Amino acid sequence: MRRRTAVFLALLFALPAAAEARRRAHVYTNDDLARVSPLRGQTGVLSEAAAAGPRPAAAPRDERGSDRAREGYWRREADRVRERVRPLEKRAATLRRQIDERWRLPGVAARTDPKLVEWRRELREAEAEIREHQDRLEERARREGAMPGWLR
Repeated sequence: MRRRTAVFLALLFALPAAAEARRRAHVYTNDDLARVSPLRGQTGVLSEAAAAGPRPAAAPRDERGSDRAREGYWRREADRVRERVRPLEKRAATLRRQIDERWRLPGVAARTDPKLVEWRRELREAEAEIREHQDRLEERARREGAMPGWLR
């Protein structure tokens, strides 16, 4: 109990001191800036940055040539992956609909119903496969220097 009282009193006495410190805070004006301007070199503003090491190489040029050609290549790759994923997305949508309809039936135990359990497992597998296809494309594109917008 004494400790709580001591903490309370310390906070109580600290509040007026903090308010006084805020009232005394200095506001810098243009006159202050003009006064210290000749000394700005002492702050380090004029120093040169240390060498950060070699700069990263530009996106590699390959047999596909210019950026426009590379963009076309990656857009076609993204379309190909979307085509490959489309049946999986349809299957996932069907499973979601079936799960929703089954779950709403009276007397169906949401966690233990065998059909719901199976459909949820299939849905997780379909979603994982979709993510795998998309992640594989994104990783490949990242490694080869493709811009993220090219995959959209």
